[in-house]
Amino acid sequence: MNDKLKNLWRYIFPAMGGLFVTYLYNVVDGIFVGRGVGSAALGAVNIGVPFITFAVAIAAMFPMGGGTVVAIRMGREDKEGANHAFMTAFLLTLLASLLLTLIGMAFSRQIVDLSGGRTLSHTMRDMAVDYLFYYCAFSAFMLMSTCLSVFVRNDGSPALAFVGMCVGAGANIFLDWLFIFPMDMGVIGAAVASGLGQVFSVAVLLSHFVRKRGSLRFRRFPVSGALIGKICKRGVPEAASQLTTPVTALCYNLMLAKLVGDIGVSTFSVLSFIYSLVNAILSGTAQGLQPLWGLCYGERDTDGTNLYFHWGIRINAILSVVIYGLLFLFAEPAIRIFNRDPELVQNASAALSLFGLSFIPMALNLIYTAFLYSTKRTLQADAISLSRGVVLKAAAIFCLPVLLGSDTIWLAPFAAEMLTLLLARMLFKTSNLTGRKIDKIIL
Repeated sequence: MNDKLKNLWRYIFPAMGGLFVTYLYNVVDGIFVGRGVGSAALGAVNIGVPFITFAVAIAAMFPMGGGTVVAIRMGREDKEGANHAFMTAFLLTLLASLLLTLIGMAFSRQIVDLSGGRTLSHTMRDMAVDYLFYYCAFSAFMLMSTCLSVFVRNDGSPALAFVGMCVGAGANIFLDWLFIFPMDMGVIGAAVASGLGQVFSVAVLLSHFVRKRGSLRFRRFPVSGALIGKICKRGVPEAASQLTTPVTALCYNLMLAKLVGDIGVSTFSVLSFIYSLVNAILSGTAQGLQPLWGLCYGERDTDGTNLYFHWGIRINAILSVVIYGLLFLFAEPAIRIFNRDPELVQNASAALSLFGLSFIPMALNLIYTAFLYSTKRTLQADAISLSRGVVLKAAAIFCLPVLLGSDTIWLAPFAAEMLTLLLARMLFKTSNLTGRKIDKIIL
């Protein structure tokens, strides 16, 4: 029992911290451009978010699916099979990063227009194009940083995965200040700073494999179509879960650009930055538990699987309530971190109290999804992820303002997450899980 609790904290805190500082890249960009360039630049950065986070969500399928396969095979003492899965996922991520670089740089203006840029001012639109172009130039390092952190964590070095993310975030903060204030590079400086931060992160994470600290190694491997299919299948729930960020951003940008204009997009940009950090903390619990669930599943340790699920639910429930309470009480100071424009502060702080309600059901949905795909219940995990990430979220954002008035647009994520939670509970009860005790957990 004590050993399992030690493992729980040993994996959750680094995963949570690593995801937090990963999402911090865009948030720091938002803070610096909001204060150093203006509210229009803040909206411009947010216009590029749907495409960037969409690409990251799709690419997350490979390391998260590969990480699940690696954890299960390590639990079965199949180190050769685990390494084969690692190298396959690494190659798939590398190929995805090259594709993202080409598409993002060649079609940056078209992507911005599709994200709602057509109806915005020329100034905001041009800045959004510049930010997206230079951000995508560093796509390989952006996706490799995420990929390597997953496998370093699965290979028994969660602390190093956290350190790698922190080094990158620290470099990003310094370079954001340098490029935006002394060098006056605007949104281009913010994008380049984020890219160079990822370079530092990758360098730290590679040290795990160079020093041969764990079982995973860079080596030649045979390409297996069956293994690629397995990795993609295991990774689809995580990819679909992460799609909630770009889908939410895209739908809000389109609706707010139409209903309100520049100030509406700038308002949501602040909320989306706060959302990304909260999502990182709550997803960190789920991702930290993923290797533990995989190992227990591989070892047929039902008691361990039950215990980790039990703690995951409670940890995320408590965290989400505390986070919402703090944001409700300190909404205006949180908004002023990004920009002090009185109209923006008033609009965003009023919206945050409604928008933030979604964090509570979201916290539970993340645990259900991660648990199900970590224990080979992929179809159920897919259904939950696609519901909250794509179908229900988009439907709520587009339909609620039409049916109940424009102010209800900020309640759309809460409505989508609550409906998804009902679906998750139903699928959880009807699926054949790992033992009777797990069905008795009451939320």
